[in-house]
Amino acid sequence: MSLTLSAHSITRKSSRFLKFWKNLSRLAISPESETQIPESHVILPTELWLEILEWIPGYTLDPLSRVSKRLRWIVIPLYFRSLQIFPFMETFAFRRRSMSAELAGYQKRSLQRLKFLRSERLIHVVRDLFISPYPPGYNRRHRVKHTPVDAVMNQLLSTLPEFNNLTKLVLRFPHCDDTLFLALGSLHLDSFELEVLPDSLGSIPIPTRREFIFNPSSSPVQNFPPASLSLRFLFPESMQSIVAGPTGTDTIIRALLSTPSGFPALTKLDISLRPAGRPQFPSALEACPNLSSLRLRSSVIDVSTEPAADLPPLPPTLMSHLTNYHGPAAFAPAFATGRRLRHARLWASHSVSAVAVPFLLPPILTQLPPTLETLELGVTLVPVFLLETIGNAFPALTTLSINAHLDAFHPGSVDRRTLPDPDSADSGKVLVRLALPQNLHRLRTLRLGVQLEGPTPAQIHTSAREAVSAFSGGYDPTSWRRWVVDRPWYCVEWTRAREFGVDEGEGGSGFNEGTVRVEYGEHYFESFERGQRISERTVEEAVQRMT
Repeated sequence: MSLTLSAHSITRKSSRFLKFWKNLSRLAISPESETQIPESHVILPTELWLEILEWIPGYTLDPLSRVSKRLRWIVIPLYFRSLQIFPFMETFAFRRRSMSAELAGYQKRSLQRLKFLRSERLIHVVRDLFISPYPPGYNRRHRVKHTPVDAVMNQLLSTLPEFNNLTKLVLRFPHCDDTLFLALGSLHLDSFELEVLPDSLGSIPIPTRREFIFNPSSSPVQNFPPASLSLRFLFPESMQSIVAGPTGTDTIIRALLSTPSGFPALTKLDISLRPAGRPQFPSALEACPNLSSLRLRSSVIDVSTEPAADLPPLPPTLMSHLTNYHGPAAFAPAFATGRRLRHARLWASHSVSAVAVPFLLPPILTQLPPTLETLELGVTLVPVFLLETIGNAFPALTTLSINAHLDAFHPGSVDRRTLPDPDSADSGKVLVRLALPQNLHRLRTLRLGVQLEGPTPAQIHTSAREAVSAFSGGYDPTSWRRWVVDRPWYCVEWTRAREFGVDEGEGGSGFNEGTVRVEYGEHYFESFERGQRISERTVEEAVQRMT
């Protein structure tokens, strides 16, 4: 593989994006001078280095770029594997800049940047491209209108086909016109996320071969696209996953119905709950004969109160490979009848207001197949009769999750992390006793959503162990009085210690030993600067800046 260096003059000296390129002429290595570098500096040939570096994240490349001039020459273009571009008017408001004073300069710099990215050395490196008014993780609940900067957006769309190694594209709020259709029609992607303007029209080509995400935002102020908008999948025979938000589900259903060849490789369908009661819903599912995972999500703009009787009849041959159902508990029997489900997640929303009353669940659980291995519930109380029903209905159950999905609302993205237990540093893992009915003897993992006392890790872990020991009678006995909306939710995971047996307890309960792990969600924003995050510690300040 032969790499040549092409440096472009950048007149804006304060540009952070290209700051490492200012002294590039001093570091430039021509093909003629490559033999002047001692072979001991770079043992492997360039082709092997590129294969190795393909698996290394961008934020770990900096030390490698300092080893030698030759290795720096190889590494620098790899910083451009993942790009974020913001060709929208809303970007100025986000960054608290004057639109009238900055727009002309912004257009000039953006077009210059695109010209730089189209250089021979970089055009083949770009793998992931993110095009949006805001950075990832920004909460857009109050935004209803988005205005692309046409000069930049049109040039960017025209450049897309030149990124011949592009595999992932996130594209939000482009104009649906011939420029967009021509650009998308020439791409071959593995993952594509698209969000359209509410007045979009036409037939949009979808150039992804594996994963497609359409209008994923759950903002309550969004407008639905018109019925005349359609999606045309270019590679339906290889599609594996389709995800749609509340305003994108109707368009996805029409696309499933209008694709003659169907989606034979599709295994995951994640859509809004609202259209599940419509007559055309079973026909849309028939287009996915090998579907193994179905999720029906509820949002504030969905109608989530439809009873299961409103579901159209589902033929027994429909979704014969379904093993994972994720949605409202009331709909579960309709999707479970005649199918060997292994995983049932009987919740459609992260809100505490969506949890079920315990006496409503046993009639539903007894209609599910006994092959279940994983069961997730949202419930106000956990009485003994509910646990006994679960044990009798699912003899192969190994994982039970109760309210572990609940979370207080925080804008931005979230990472799941484990809180270290200071008490287990010297003596190993702390063992905790848990009382379970005898018919749950195969259970290996119990996950509980709990609002724990803190704030130190030691106090949180002590509170977590107390919650497990008190299960089930002492687990949120007065749920609606104790749950606090704006307090964080922790996931307390109890795992059975296999070397310990089961002791008989009162009422036929078994006392089991196990270890406890505490998970929490770290909420954050990603800023405009490369790799920078605004963490949970400053999230409140970030919200005030953005609103």
